Amino acid sequence: MKKIRIFSLLAAVALMFAACDKIEEDNGKFVIFAGANGNWYDSDADIPNVQRAFIEKYTGVRCVNCPDADEAIHRASEKYGDAIVVAAIHANNNFGRPFGKDPDLRTEKGNIWFDEFIGSTGLPAAMVNRNTADLFTPTSGLDDRIEAIINQESKINMLITSGNDEDNYYAIIRLGFAQNVTEDLTLTLLVIEDKIYTTQSHGEREIENYEQNHVLRDIVTDAWGIDVDADGKQGTKRMVRLNFKLRSECVPANCHLVAFVSNKATRQIINSCECELL
Repeated sequence: MKKIRIFSLLAAVALMFAACDKIEEDNGKFVIFAGANGNWYDSDADIPNVQRAFIEKYTGVRCVNCPDADEAIHRASEKYGDAIVVAAIHANNNFGRPFGKDPDLRTEKGNIWFDEFIGSTGLPAAMVNRNTADLFTPTSGLDDRIEAIINQESKINMLITSGNDEDNYYAIIRLGFAQNVTEDLTLTLLVIEDKIYTTQSHGEREIENYEQNHVLRDIVTDAWGIDVDADGKQGTKRMVRLNFKLRSECVPANCHLVAFVSNKATRQIINSCECELL
C-alpha cells in the first residue's frame, strides 16, 4: 500500500507541473504561469513611467475618406513616436467588405466594438483613450487630444514583452500603480499587423495595393478584456502571462502586440503599451 501511495503522490505532482505552460524568472523569483487563463502574480520588474495615448480608429477599405485619416495618424506617429499607440479597426459591411479576393480585415470582436461605439456614425471615426464622449473624425484635432493625454501624470505604468514556443506565442504584461486606483480594471490584449496590401476607396477612385497599417487582427482576451487582479494601491506591481496562437493569415514579422488597461465600468482607457511580436 505504501508503494501505491508514493506512486500516486508522484503522479499528482507530475500532473500539477504538466498543467503549467512555462516557468519564468522575474528578477530572481521563479513564478509559474498557468497559461491563457491569465493568472496574476507580483512583479519586481522596472516599469517605465510613461503615459501614452491610445488612438482607436474605425475604418474600412470602402471608406472614401479613411486614407486622409491614415495620413493624419501617420504624421502624429512621426511627431509623438512611442507616446502614442494606434489600432485601426476595420468593421461594418458597408465600409469593411473587401474587394474581390482581398483579405477580409474585419474581426468578430472588432465588430462588437464598432456596434458599441460607432453604430450608424460615418467613417472614419476615432477616440483617444476611448473617450466615448469625444468621437471625432481623425483628420484634424488629433494633436490636441494626444497632448491632453500624454501630458498627464500616469496612474498605471505598463510594460509588455513577447515570446514564442514554436507555434504558440505569449505576452507578459506588467502593471505598476503610480497612484492609488479604486475602480475595477480590465486588461485587453490585441494583435496588430502592418503592411497589408488591399484595394482602398479614396474619394471617387480606388487605390490598388494600398498599404494598411495598425490593423486589428485579433483580440486575444475577451472583447472587453480580463479582470485585473490588483489591490490598486500606489507602488503595487503585478504581472500576467497570456498565451495565444497567431492567425494563419498573419505575417509574424509584420505583427506587434498592444495591451491597454481600462475602467471596467466606463471602458475608458487608462494607459497602453506595445511591443514587437518575437
